[in-house]
Amino acid sequence: MTRIILESDNSKDVLLITELAQRLKIKYKIEKLSSDLKPYKTDNQTNYLLKEGVDVSNYGDPSQWQKKVRKDRH
Repeated sequence: MTRIILESDNSKDVLLITELAQRLKIKYKIEKLSSDLKPYKTDNQTNYLLKEGVDVSNYGDPSQWQKKVRKDRH
């Protein structure tokens, strides 16, 4: 199963997409978000990570970790 999530503020676009889904016999569900609810709320830590990134130098060599974890596989 594959899930595709679409968001739109345009009711005509939503109608067009639902008509297409019906024609293709695809299950769909419409959820209305309240105007005061933001779909992607982030906090300060998340914003910092998105802007600055993370120092991964102290994690070691990823290829060695992968070999250790998957040593039972060929």
